[in-house]
Amino acid sequence: MTLRAAFSALAFALLGAVPGHAAEPGDWKLVWSDEFDGDRLDESKWTYAADCGGGGNDERQCYVVSPETVAVGGGVLKLTAIKRKTTGLANPWAGPTGPMRTGDYASGKILTQGKASWCYGRIEARAKVPGGQGVWPAIWMMPETGAYGGWPRSGEIDILETINLGAPCPAEGETCAGGRENRIFGTIHFAGDASGAHRQYGKATPMPTSPDGFHVYAVEWTPDAITWSVDGRRYARAAAADWKRDDRDIGPAPFDQPFHLILNLAFGGRWPEGANAKGIDEAALPATMEVDWVRVSQQLP
Repeated sequence: MTLRAAFSALAFALLGAVPGHAAEPGDWKLVWSDEFDGDRLDESKWTYAADCGGGGNDERQCYVVSPETVAVGGGVLKLTAIKRKTTGLANPWAGPTGPMRTGDYASGKILTQGKASWCYGRIEARAKVPGGQGVWPAIWMMPETGAYGGWPRSGEIDILETINLGAPCPAEGETCAGGRENRIFGTIHFAGDASGAHRQYGKATPMPTSPDGFHVYAVEWTPDAITWSVDGRRYARAAAADWKRDDRDIGPAPFDQPFHLILNLAFGGRWPEGANAKGIDEAALPATMEVDWVRVSQQLP
């Protein structure tokens, strides 16, 4: 969900499918979690985003701190995108002051930056994601310190993204069952060479069915590989060799540093607006992503 113009062309380097079920986490220890109990966000674990930067992707929403866009109740977190004119920082990456921007939509985004980050582990969330043209929910991770430089040099791990669920797929160039968008995406972003040229590696898989719409999305991240799963079924794997820079061997870098967790619901942006029915459809609003829990486990020594 950062500066990813390549998404507009959906230029995924597809990984080979990894059949079967994820390994039982018998040697994993829970080190952090949020079950979203109570009636408010736990601010010892999360920070609210508040800006109109568009995520670097020309997204149309502004992130705001409001019960309308971020709410906890009934054991779930709800991030909701609504139509509401909102003003905020146009370039939040430059600091807390600067030019302002006004957008027509508001939504919710929370992150653990500065409060919790991890290097390696099993990161999973049980969530229900909304659909509609332009709707872009994401569960993802960014580097805590940017040890290797600005994006994409220090990497990005996308545990789950969907765009335009339920929107029509064109007859050519898409692989949606029944002609309607039904895919989930897991992706990593990194620099492919010393110049910092963007490269990505990922895979799409059909959204499984469930009685209530909730699914468990996860990555297992080690020095050797990052593996994606949904409801315990592995569907993609990137080995360290897949993200090695072309010009020299830098081992598991950049995915050998602590990353923090981000949950957000975007509306619009180059990727969703360039796919399926194109553009945005305000009929999709309000749209809500519900998160039952988030858990981070690490392997015992």
